[in-house]
Amino acid sequence: MQTKVSFADSGLREYCTKYLKRMRPHVSSVVVVYDSAVPEYLLGQATAGVINSGCNMKLIKASRGEKNKTIENAVQLATKLLKAKVDRNSLVLAVGGGVTSDVTGFAASMTLRGVRWACLPTTLLSMVDASIGGKTGVNALGAKNMIGAFHFPEFVHTDFRWLKSLPEREFRSGLGELQKTALLAGGKLWRLCLEANAIQLRKSTPTLHELVQIAAKYKAKVVSSDPKETKTRQILNFGHTFGHPLESASNGKLSHGEAVSFGIRCAINHSVELQLCSAKLAADNLKLSRSMGLDTATKMKVPTAPELRRLLGHDKKSKDGKLTLILIEKAGRPLVCEGYSVNDVAKIIIANQ
Repeated sequence: MQTKVSFADSGLREYCTKYLKRMRPHVSSVVVVYDSAVPEYLLGQATAGVINSGCNMKLIKASRGEKNKTIENAVQLATKLLKAKVDRNSLVLAVGGGVTSDVTGFAASMTLRGVRWACLPTTLLSMVDASIGGKTGVNALGAKNMIGAFHFPEFVHTDFRWLKSLPEREFRSGLGELQKTALLAGGKLWRLCLEANAIQLRKSTPTLHELVQIAAKYKAKVVSSDPKETKTRQILNFGHTFGHPLESASNGKLSHGEAVSFGIRCAINHSVELQLCSAKLAADNLKLSRSMGLDTATKMKVPTAPELRRLLGHDKKSKDGKLTLILIEKAGRPLVCEGYSVNDVAKIIIANQ
């Protein structure tokens, strides 16, 4: 399914009204699931847009933070949707960051075997990555996104004004995914990222807005070519196989984007060792990490080899006990490399601490 992705820095109320009126079949009701941390004046514009569209509306406050990304919370939210009397023509509208969209999208997928949903991303991470692609789910067994479903949003609309209230740590988390996408896409996105300075990258600036749009459109294009991740879409896991174990072990001390940035460094350094890419790419990536404020080393002690092997053993993308790594030849040319053991990957992580 092709998700409509759009961007603006005004007109949120008007957008919601217009798009809801255009949806087919007609939207019978809207349930807005929102993160309590989002600015009230923008949430108010979104809800006013729903009301102006003529749809009945109900509000549900979402639980915040990665610790609340659980199957229990997803089932609880699905139950609330049923109590709100949603039907097959209803729309569940997620307003928040990646956790909100992941849990809301998953709850919508379980309700009535699939209620329509859409997203107004409010964090940089969600704008660049999490809200796009139809991957919904929750964590389990101490690992990321182990239970979930592919359930594609009807639309994703980014209003850049949400970024003005975003804490610095949330910015860094989103920048890690932007760094990943720039390396995968190469070309203009990679060049513009390298040319941007720290101020342009770490604040809500026109430069950052342009980068977000290019990155989001790139991901949407990759996803549309391989919706269920059978082949091409695997490249979007660049940095994640290395980064997820550290994120899980950190118990929230390391953000998703920081973990992914470290994972990217592991992947590039390993690619250099295999003579797949040049040392210059590693140097350019280090420069970008510094500009983005992403630490070039982890903020925590790397787990022991046995603990890393245990965490890597829960990787949902493993096949016959083997892991697939996304390595790289140059910006814009990733490589899918299969057959790595958990011990192989653990050694690479330890070598890069």
